[in-house]
Amino acid sequence: MSRYFKRKWNETRGDEFDSWGKSTWYFEIGTDGYPTKQIELYENGNRLKYHSEKTFDDYGGLGDQALDMNEFQNFEIEKAEFDNEWKKSNPKKEHQQILDLISDYLSNHYDQRFGQAIFNLRINEFVNKADPAKENYKIRDIHGDADNKILERIKSQLEWFEEQKKRR
Repeated sequence: MSRYFKRKWNETRGDEFDSWGKSTWYFEIGTDGYPTKQIELYENGNRLKYHSEKTFDDYGGLGDQALDMNEFQNFEIEKAEFDNEWKKSNPKKEHQQILDLISDYLSNHYDQRFGQAIFNLRINEFVNKADPAKENYKIRDIHGDADNKILERIKSQLEWFEEQKKRR
C-alpha cells in the first residue's frame, strides 16, 4: 500500500536553477520505500512532476533512493492531499495541446511577439475582420469559448498557413 508525504525544504537547489527558491516536495511511496510519484513546488511557481512514465527531464528526476521512514514519519499526509496536488500538476489535455501548438508556433516564428501569435493563430480575433471602419471591428470576446473550439481555430489556421506555403 502506498504512503504519502509532504516535506518543505528550506534550502534552494544549489544549481543553475537556484533562483527558483525554496521548495515543497510531495511523494507517493511504494511498499519498498521508493518514490512512485513525486511533485516539486518552487517559490517562483515552477512545478516539476515525475512518475513511472516520466522519470527525469532537464530539471531533475524521480527519486532513486528509498525514503528513510524514520526521517519522514512526521511528514506523512493523506492520499487526498497528494491527489489534489497531483491534479493541479496536470493541465487538462486540451490546455496542454493549446500550449504545445503555441510553443511550436513561437519556436518557428521567434521574431513575433506573443500577442501577434495569439492573433495569427486565431485564438483572439476581430468581430468584423473585413471592415475596420465598422463599429464591430473590435476584438471578439473569447471568454466563453470552449477549449476545443479554440483548438479547432488554431489547427484550422495552421492548416491554412501550410496551404499558403504550398501555393508559393
